[in-house]
Amino acid sequence: MRIAIVSDYFLDYVGGAQTSMKQQRLALEEAGHSVVMVSPRRGAAGRRMRLVDGDALFQPNFTLPGLELPVVPNNRRVRALLEQYFRAQAIDVVHVQTEFSLARAAAAVAKELGIPVVHTVHTFYWASETGPQASVAWFLRFGLQLLTKAKLPNQIFTDRPGDNVIRNLTLGMAMIADRVISPSAHQARDLAAAGVPGDIAVVPNPVATSDRPSVPLQPDIRPSFLWVARCEPIKRPLVFARAAIEALRRTDNAFSVDFVGEGADLAELRTLAEGHEEIRIQGVLPHDRVLDLMDESSAVVLSSLGFDNQPMTIAEAVSRERGVLYCDPKLREGLLNSGFLSDTPDVAGLADAIVELVSDPALLPALSAGARVDRAAFAPATYVARVVEIYRTTSAAA
Repeated sequence: MRIAIVSDYFLDYVGGAQTSMKQQRLALEEAGHSVVMVSPRRGAAGRRMRLVDGDALFQPNFTLPGLELPVVPNNRRVRALLEQYFRAQAIDVVHVQTEFSLARAAAAVAKELGIPVVHTVHTFYWASETGPQASVAWFLRFGLQLLTKAKLPNQIFTDRPGDNVIRNLTLGMAMIADRVISPSAHQARDLAAAGVPGDIAVVPNPVATSDRPSVPLQPDIRPSFLWVARCEPIKRPLVFARAAIEALRRTDNAFSVDFVGEGADLAELRTLAEGHEEIRIQGVLPHDRVLDLMDESSAVVLSSLGFDNQPMTIAEAVSRERGVLYCDPKLREGLLNSGFLSDTPDVAGLADAIVELVSDPALLPALSAGARVDRAAFAPATYVARVVEIYRTTSAAA
């Protein structure tokens, strides 16, 4: 099949959705399918759309500061270029994986051409840490409707009006797609409850990149933990750092922690880590180096709460035979045998979990063994079989 994966994001930005799209492409191409990417591109202004290795890269009108969100409006010119491109590439399925204006334009063109639209929702749980939102929510809604050329639903999901606008943006795209995919069961339930029609397929994100074999956790080594994510409040790095400091005190510094990522909390994280040699703040690292640290660690940490759908961190950790310490009870995919859920998601609960994992020498190796079982959920062949069947049934229905 010939598939167009569409993203409103810069694909070189470090994020779970971007990583997932790249992994999906690799998995599908390795199985013999043709995949092209439609996304914004960085660089100086020039031609509105540039083809690079068959991919359609659009010059954004502007990029929202602080968010790294490029804006390619849903207008007549963009739609005309997309129509020309989809026809030239003989696209069978348009797979949108964001919900902003470029994705809306691609979906509109696909509908006009009779091409089925599949939508993977990477997060329905948009959350921000900004101040009062009521005064700007109306402007945000107006701006998004202007750029996307779409009327947004107006459901209330949280007590934060701005967050509600973005969640309704996601909901609106899901409601016009021919088929919706959610990488997690709990998000699929929430989308259905919000009114998304039809069967929502639950297909976890794949991991397809590393050629080097994973290695089981070796017993009798000093425990170490890896925290890797965007260093933002929604990922709660400071909560885990404080828990690690408390657990180091209680265990006489019996383990170490590496933090990988950048963001608004990085400076405060560095300040918290001062004086604790066992806590290493790595900043941003190349993906291969992150895999090195994952292989060197005893377990990977996921400290987000109520925000994540099915994090790529879990998929990558389990694929490398590493257990996952987490605190959000809604997360399930890939954690049946490899996950260690803290009793509570706060500093005290995470500190207790670290102490338990460090104090019992059998626990971390057992999680590693469990990961060898759980990683089948993220195998490329598993993903391809599921998603290609979705493409074919959706095409037949269309």
